[in-house]
Amino acid sequence: MKRMISFLFAAVMLCGLAFWTAGAEEADGYVATGGQIIDQQTYSGSWQQAYMQILNSHSERIHAYQNRTLEYWMNDEAMVVPCKPVSLTDITGDGTPELIFMEAATDDRGDLYIYGASGGNIKCILYIPGITRLGYDDVGLGFDIYLSSADDGTLVAEYEEYEWPWVLQLKQNALGQYTLLNYLRAEYDNSDWDNDRYYRNGTLISGDSYEETLRKLRDGRTMTISSYIAEGNTHYGFSMDWESAASLISGWNYEPTAVPPSGQNDDRLFGLTIDKLATRKGPGTQYEGGGTYSVKGEYIEVLAKAYDKRNGIWWVKCVIPYHGEERILWTGYKRFDKDTLPLDLIPEEVW
Repeated sequence: MKRMISFLFAAVMLCGLAFWTAGAEEADGYVATGGQIIDQQTYSGSWQQAYMQILNSHSERIHAYQNRTLEYWMNDEAMVVPCKPVSLTDITGDGTPELIFMEAATDDRGDLYIYGASGGNIKCILYIPGITRLGYDDVGLGFDIYLSSADDGTLVAEYEEYEWPWVLQLKQNALGQYTLLNYLRAEYDNSDWDNDRYYRNGTLISGDSYEETLRKLRDGRTMTISSYIAEGNTHYGFSMDWESAASLISGWNYEPTAVPPSGQNDDRLFGLTIDKLATRKGPGTQYEGGGTYSVKGEYIEVLAKAYDKRNGIWWVKCVIPYHGEERILWTGYKRFDKDTLPLDLIPEEVW
C-alpha cells in the first residue's frame, strides 16, 4: 500500500524529515550518481580475509548504525528493537556468501553496501546511498531488498528517499556488479490523491502501470535479503551485528569434529546430523540440487531456516565442509538431531 508506513526490524533508525515539492529535482541518491560505486578497491586473498578487512575498515560506521534502536508502538505496547545491520547471504548463487551491510553516513543517512566475488577477487558490487535516514521516533521509512525472477532475475531495492518511494531494479553485469535496469518512483499529494504522479525511468506513467510493474517484481520474489516489520509481520534477513559477522567469518574454515566447535564469544549455531545431507540451492525441491554430502554424525553449522509451504516442511541453510572448502546449501531440517538444534533458535529467512 503506497501510504503504508513500514517499520524496519533489524537495521534502521531514521532521523530528520525533508520534503520535496512537485517538480523538484531528483534526490542525491543512486540514480542521481549514476550508480557510482565509491569503493573501487580490489581485495585479494580468500573471501574470508577480504570480508574481515572490509568489516574492519567500515567498523566505525557500522557500529554507529547498530548502536541505535528502533522504537515504535504495537498493540499499545512499546517495542524497542536493536539494529543488526550485517548479513552474509549468497545472492548470486556461486556458493560464496555476499557481505551485505548498512552503515551510518556522515549526513545521518544509512547507506547500503554489498561486496562479493568478481573476477576472482572481492569487490564492492553494489552501493546505494541514503537508503534510510537515522533517528526518527515515530516514523519509519523502511526498505526492502529482494531477488525477483522478473526480467530473467534481478535484484530489487525498495526504499523511501525522503518521504517518497523509490524502486530500483538491478541486474548483474559481466564484471559481477549490479547496475540499474529500471527504476520507479512516486510522488504523493497527501491532500489530493488525484495529484499523485508516477514515473518509470524519469518518464511520467499511469498509476495502473506503476502498480502493475511493482506487482510483477514482488510476485517474482525468490529471496528476501532485508529485514523489517510491516503491519505486525516480522521478516528476517539482516540478522547479525558487526561482532557476530566477524566471528562467523573468522571461524568459517573450522574442521568438523564429533562435538560442535566453540570458543569465547562464539554465538554460531551447530546441529548434529543424523543422516547424509541431500541439498538444494534454495529451501525446496523446486530449486536446483546442490549434491549429497556424507557428513552423518558430524556437527554442521546452520545459518537460517525457511518454511516450504508447498510441502509443509522446514529447510535449513548449512555450512558444509567439502574438500577443504565450504559450501552454503539448504537441506531438510529432519536430517538434524532436534535436541542439538531446536527449531526456534534458528533465524528465519522469508522466501
